[in-house]
Amino acid sequence: MLIEALSTGHKIGLGLVGAAFVAFALVSAFLLPAFRPDYPGKRGLPAFLTLTAALFVGMMFAVFFFGREPSEGRAEGGSTGAEGPPASTPAPPAPPTTAPSSTQTTSTASSTSAPTTAPTTPRSVPVKESEFKIELPSTNLSPGKYTFDLTNDGHIGHDLVVDGPGVSDEKTPVIDGGKTAKLT
Repeated sequence: MLIEALSTGHKIGLGLVGAAFVAFALVSAFLLPAFRPDYPGKRGLPAFLTLTAALFVGMMFAVFFFGREPSEGRAEGGSTGAEGPPASTPAPPAPPTTAPSSTQTTSTASSTSAPTTAPTTPRSVPVKESEFKIELPSTNLSPGKYTFDLTNDGHIGHDLVVDGPGVSDEKTPVIDGGKTAKLT
């Protein structure tokens, strides 16, 4: 179940290192003693123990590096990539024809009248989180202010982190399963 959350490259890496560890164990337990009854012997014991320890440490490093979830960091980056444009309201002065960007403070020279940007309420975006999954209604959001209504549909605690242009690590508190939180 948890292996499904890993990327294909991580699955292959863990599988190859695990296969090498199992192959060494089988060869040293069954094949080599058939040819050399005193295997590893007094002369081969230090090399055998060194190789065994090296394979064990290699397996632990493989589990540490391939078993961790870089997708979690990417999920934050991915969700902020989708949520980044709303946070960067000062950046898009070129598209003044976009109607949804009512929150931007345009100071373009083409406008001869006083700025008429009235503060509006942030648009609500429902976000559902569960184990290994974040659901948004759309990953393309136009510039503006948003309120992310987080619902934890999972069994363990989750939070929502937004980091991108104009936003620096805005996050909800960790909420338990079945609870909700808001991030503006």
